[in-house]
Amino acid sequence: MAAIFENHICYFCDERYPHPSCFIDNHNGIWLCSNCEDFKLPINLDVEEKGECCVCFENNSLFKLPTCIHKVCLQCCKTIYFGSTTTERPVHWREIIDDVCPLWPYEINEEDEIEDLNQEKYYYFEELHFDYETKSYAELITIRDSLIRERPEWMNTESFINYENDYIRYQTKIHNVEKEWDNWNENKTRGNCICPLCRAKPF
Repeated sequence: MAAIFENHICYFCDERYPHPSCFIDNHNGIWLCSNCEDFKLPINLDVEEKGECCVCFENNSLFKLPTCIHKVCLQCCKTIYFGSTTTERPVHWREIIDDVCPLWPYEINEEDEIEDLNQEKYYYFEELHFDYETKSYAELITIRDSLIRERPEWMNTESFINYENDYIRYQTKIHNVEKEWDNWNENKTRGNCICPLCRAKPF
């Protein structure tokens, strides 16, 4: 089936694809992203049969594993190869993509070497002083304010400070969302990625 652009959650990896830069397909009502479909475990979801799953012993739709002749239900397949959980799914970073990263407050053109240099200087300053992974927004603002006297004048203008506040808020939000997602994903119940009967591996 040709890939289409939609706003759906991939059944296997639980990631949402709300914008046209990502592909996701519908297979008989099951949404599957191209990453899971093509690279992780290429199961043909368009071919199914009814029967008893050899893992959970429930009568359900069964799908043949790509590594052997055995068939399992979709839920068991997800648990064994991708992981599953009953814990509420957190927000994924793609779902806050509408929170647009603030634009650099100074006009830039191809001949503006000074502005290019200023951007490089700020990125260096940011990398040196702002740890988005461990610091809160309030802590980063306190760090920034403590360095005001050490910064060049253009970094301390009202327009730049306003930009910087929005930029720090955006970065901390992104990092917090990613951290929560990673923790949730790591705590899934996950199998050993092999067929439960013949022990065949996907790779």
